[in-house]
Amino acid sequence: MLLFINKNRNLFIYFFFISLFIIGIFIFSDYGLSVDDDNSRVNGFVSLKHIFEIFFSQYTFKIDDIIDVPNINIYGERYNGSAFDLPMAFLELVFKITDSRQIYLFRHFFNFLLFFTSVFIFYKIVKNRYNSYFTGIIGAAFLVASPRIFAESFYNTKDICLMSLFIINLFTAINFIEKPNIKTAIIFAIISSLTIDVRILGIFLPVLIFLIYIINILRNNDFKKNKILPLLFFLITLPFLIILFWPYLWGDPIGNFIEAFTHLSKHTFYGYNFYFAEYISARNVPWHYPIVWIFITTPIFYLVLFVIGFVFIVYRLVKRLIKIEENNSYKDLWRGKKELQDLIFFLTFLIPIFIIIISNSTLYDGWRHLYFIYPSFLMISIYGLNLIKIVILKKKDLLINFLTCFLVLQIFIWMYLNHPFQYVYFNLLAEKNFNKNFEMDYWGISNKIALEYIAKKTNKKVYVYNLNTSDLALSNKILKKKNRDLISVTYDLSEANYIINSFRDWNGATKPQDYLIPSNFEILYEIKVDGVTINSIYKKNKIF
Repeated sequence: MLLFINKNRNLFIYFFFISLFIIGIFIFSDYGLSVDDDNSRVNGFVSLKHIFEIFFSQYTFKIDDIIDVPNINIYGERYNGSAFDLPMAFLELVFKITDSRQIYLFRHFFNFLLFFTSVFIFYKIVKNRYNSYFTGIIGAAFLVASPRIFAESFYNTKDICLMSLFIINLFTAINFIEKPNIKTAIIFAIISSLTIDVRILGIFLPVLIFLIYIINILRNNDFKKNKILPLLFFLITLPFLIILFWPYLWGDPIGNFIEAFTHLSKHTFYGYNFYFAEYISARNVPWHYPIVWIFITTPIFYLVLFVIGFVFIVYRLVKRLIKIEENNSYKDLWRGKKELQDLIFFLTFLIPIFIIIISNSTLYDGWRHLYFIYPSFLMISIYGLNLIKIVILKKKDLLINFLTCFLVLQIFIWMYLNHPFQYVYFNLLAEKNFNKNFEMDYWGISNKIALEYIAKKTNKKVYVYNLNTSDLALSNKILKKKNRDLISVTYDLSEANYIINSFRDWNGATKPQDYLIPSNFEILYEIKVDGVTINSIYKKNKIF
């Protein structure tokens, strides 16, 4: 099998990526809107308006005609970077996109395009690490066959955008470490600045690479003589680019950056998470919150491989650290480029989790704030898969390759059968009645499908009431115009013809199973994932 694939490797590579791109084009309009869709759009226009006020004040009215946004200095979410949102706002202005559906579909497509690019870069990272095209495709397949990640790659313009850039940043970081020169320093600085300017936590990768670079200098005298200049060039270029790509920093680069970094762990979200059947404040989640979410929403196969890879890397690292203490030498911390890459993946997975736990950061909506560590998680999983091949199966590739393809195919089938609701994927660890313990459709993405269903059932304007705290009016913006004209979101239950409930309560008052439906409404339609209802539509059946 492996021989056949190697002989036809280009065909397999082209087939995989062309198929992914075509699928993305056909389905990107299937997903609804999240609250962050709207926030991200506003964030982009706040930065664009700030630029106009500085350089093109006479044209600021063009932005005011499109959207009403505040000055950047009083904007509540000014600490959020705008590396993705700003170009999207600029393109919306340039192309004069005015229809709400087209605005958000435009953004969704570019979000997927960035994800698609990152999948290809991830393939290259895996291929280079294992000198295998087949392993590279398996790695890319792991990333795509991650139900929540795939679904959110269309509409999550913050966390998936960060993850996509982080993958590209990992690639440039490895190149910089292995081939330190002015060119790799510039590329690494550019991608690092963009990553940081999406979410400031991205700064930890350049810091980590800097430390590894210094250790390389201490380990190798030849490295020290020839490679100081690229490091200095990187250290000078990076802060300049961070400021350049983040308009909020222009007024007071150091002060505003420190303020944004300080805001990282304690931003002002006062909502609640439904976690193990209880509501807990997002500002005070237990230390295990992100870890549990990772383990209940990642395919079991990847988890098993991850545990194998993680344990072996820890074992090897501990042995090396003991030798360093005994010999007082940095030279045995890693042996060769491949072990160094494994160490980078290990640390880029572990360090952010420790930062989040130690700083008691505000967390909500599962582990989406940590999606950017998922590529490193998968690299450790692929390392575990490689260990099974070498240690257990003695390089009998046919069996493990067949089993891997079979298990990944099962995930793809699940994703196909549950399209477009892959974002409510739970594995067996969450148990069958996951709705009784955890958040489901926390952004109300399924509201789009629910509204479309109602529009198909009527030929006149109807009033729809939202029973939970997701934004139904926002969801309505991505409907086709003919459907938008039929739907009017009401906040008065007495005038409602329909009720929609996606079981999300940011206020922490009502558990998913405890919502009460007025007696004059009956169930019309339910959206289900694995037999669990994630959204319900009710229709008024009689008037008192």
